[in-house]
Amino acid sequence: MGRRVVKLAPWITGLALVVGVTWIGQAHAYEAWVTNQEDHTVTVIDTETNTVLDTITPGGKKPHNVAFSPDGAHAFVANVASNDVNMIETKTRKVIATFPAGIRAHGLAVAPDGKQLWVANPGSNDVTVIDLQLRQTIDTIPVGKAPALVVFDPKGARAFVSNGGSGDLSVIDAKSRKIITTIEAGKGAMGTDITWDGKLLLVTAGDVDRIDVIDAISHQVKARIPREGEPHGLVLSPDGKRAYVGSRKANVVSIVDCKQLKIIKDIPAGKRIDIITITPDGRRLYVTSRDTNTVIAIDTLTEKVVAEIPVGKDPHGIAVLPASHH
Repeated sequence: MGRRVVKLAPWITGLALVVGVTWIGQAHAYEAWVTNQEDHTVTVIDTETNTVLDTITPGGKKPHNVAFSPDGAHAFVANVASNDVNMIETKTRKVIATFPAGIRAHGLAVAPDGKQLWVANPGSNDVTVIDLQLRQTIDTIPVGKAPALVVFDPKGARAFVSNGGSGDLSVIDAKSRKIITTIEAGKGAMGTDITWDGKLLLVTAGDVDRIDVIDAISHQVKARIPREGEPHGLVLSPDGKRAYVGSRKANVVSIVDCKQLKIIKDIPAGKRIDIITITPDGRRLYVTSRDTNTVIAIDTLTEKVVAEIPVGKDPHGIAVLPASHH
């Protein structure tokens, strides 16, 4: 594949600053969807130009996190103040359904086969399971205290729920929806992701300033990596070689080498940064910066900030949708 150079023209609008960046290989366009809690909106960003494409008002109160169906046809927005989830058609960006969830609907994930949506509810200490074909709740699973996020293994056989209040992970059989085991993790367990091969699971523990690395097959802890400054959001690179962790108080994105199981670099970014996501090609990170009402874009090749994009008030959740689904 040949070398292609794409330069983003410098521009300044308020806090926004975009600088030139060089990509190797073919450039791809994606959309980053950002939930803005204080103005109850969702901002849609073009990741090729780092500009805002649209602002959606789904109707829920304090949209907190967003996730997509595997085929990219639908987005799901969890609302912590209205205890529900908006289902949005990504092509039209219109709300087509709203599902009740538990108290303070927080983190959510769609099963790999696209048939179910699982929602972690920290206010009611449970997970709501929604059948997306029937478009109705089919189960409520009690878990630990203050569950934050749900992540499925790549085959969809198990779900892992990070419980911030009890400092552990609930491992759930996705078919029977029964808890298989509980893995000890640090207090404030939150940001969770699993490698593409389903072997390694990482979770942040903000209350005790560390990142836990867990063997997802044996459920044994492999390492506990210290990271001062309340590590919170976490995402793995598509190849599973690196994890990127945003720390709220330190205002840095830490790069974790998943082979060495240690932090190899910190990238300064934003103020009270929260959730972090990565484009499917692994080339850019996007992290919400709550106190600046912006999203920070980071080039993973140069490991530098390339844009700061103004969004709504108190941005929190963020996820990337491949634009090719349109």
